Amino acid sequence: MEFDPYSPRPRAESLGLWQGWSPLRILLLILVLGLLNFSCQILVFLAVGGLFLPVTAGAAASLLAIFLIFRNQGFSREEDLRLGAVSPLALGLALVMTLAALPPSSLLAELSLRLHPADPTWIRFYADNLKDTPAQMALAALGGVVLAPLVEEILFRGLLQRLVSRAWGPWAGIVVSALVFGLVHGEPWFLFGLIAVGLVLGFLYEATGSLIACWAAHALHNAVSLVVLFVQQDASLQPSELHLGDWLLGAGSLVVLGVVGRWMWRNQVEHS
Repeated sequence: MEFDPYSPRPRAESLGLWQGWSPLRILLLILVLGLLNFSCQILVFLAVGGLFLPVTAGAAASLLAIFLIFRNQGFSREEDLRLGAVSPLALGLALVMTLAALPPSSLLAELSLRLHPADPTWIRFYADNLKDTPAQMALAALGGVVLAPLVEEILFRGLLQRLVSRAWGPWAGIVVSALVFGLVHGEPWFLFGLIAVGLVLGFLYEATGSLIACWAAHALHNAVSLVVLFVQQDASLQPSELHLGDWLLGAGSLVVLGVVGRWMWRNQVEHS
């Protein structure tokens, strides 16, 4: 039988991202996707300005790149990214953990703000772009609540944390992904709060084995934060005056996080 070099060849079955790619190659994928996101944000900002449109564009570009890579390589979003269906119990507990994490992470953000006051340039930028018009709120919902959390969860939890966890264990994965998550945001005045949020999201990823649960939790956190920003219309980024009630709420929330988190970790809710 004569060989025809132009005839379609049967494609070999994909080994999957974690079986077919080396750790270095996966790390390079994370870096490339992160740079793509950042570059698109810069280009759109230079072209039209704004706060939420660049975020939306950068996230959309990264998601498109992920889709094309996975389709070309024959990877599975369920197996390789854990983006399959999540149980109602895991999803519900993830949202409870997210709400409970809001008070203590806010207190840590206040600490960061006191140690490293916000850059005046950023304050002016927030003030100029934090307008509660229908278009701005729609872009904030699309970019800040839906697309950006999905991209960040894929990069920080679905890829980076899983990569570190496979090498050094789940707690190392949680800590490393949370530190990178906080630093990459480039807002030192919120750093401790961002790291705290990253720790909760990393814990949820290990406890549920579901990136959907992490995405929902991240989306809820961002939604609450954006609602507060739009309602208060305060972009001064000045430390708030803390009262006894704030500390009591933070302490109570930590108790809830500890109790619910311990139960989730011991029962591995997604895998039960």
